[in-house]
Amino acid sequence: MTPVSKIRIREDVQLAPLTPAHAGRMFTWMKDPWVSDNLGLRSTPSLEATEAWIARALADESTCPFAILLAGEHVGNVILDRIDRYLSTARLSVYVGENQARAKGVASTGIWLAVRHGFCELGLHKIWLTVHALHPAAIRAYVNLGFQVEGVLRGEFLLRGERVPALYMGILAEEFGKQQTVKT
Repeated sequence: MTPVSKIRIREDVQLAPLTPAHAGRMFTWMKDPWVSDNLGLRSTPSLEATEAWIARALADESTCPFAILLAGEHVGNVILDRIDRYLSTARLSVYVGENQARAKGVASTGIWLAVRHGFCELGLHKIWLTVHALHPAAIRAYVNLGFQVEGVLRGEFLLRGERVPALYMGILAEEFGKQQTVKT
């Protein structure tokens, strides 16, 4: 196992269940090219499509969507989906939509809380994700949280019309349990 540095967990960041009330902010964030490009959105965002996505996510037993709250304010989302009860695995995705909340440990704390939920509450064995290779800040955050690169998916992501590789990364429950956290 790769050694993991101490993880800073912000005490002012919490997760809350994602609800239809969050749709307006999500729609605003989806119009931000930084968010839409890094998520790989394939269609023009609309409030109706955002509301429909939330309704589908809430009705899907293989999806666990959370709002990331910073000091009580909705600033982003973290999702566990493709939950496979037989294999005890799930995919993780995350974004911070509020620009002023980025690069401050908000996403890392949200990810840590969601991963803890996946392992401790859902009893998962593994949580995995994909991230395009031209997003070094996200990759550093995932590695710091204990995710390991398990493979490279060549030409898997389309970023502003250019094909780029995506990294397949994962973390196992026993790896997560050995991390050291520091609350700030």
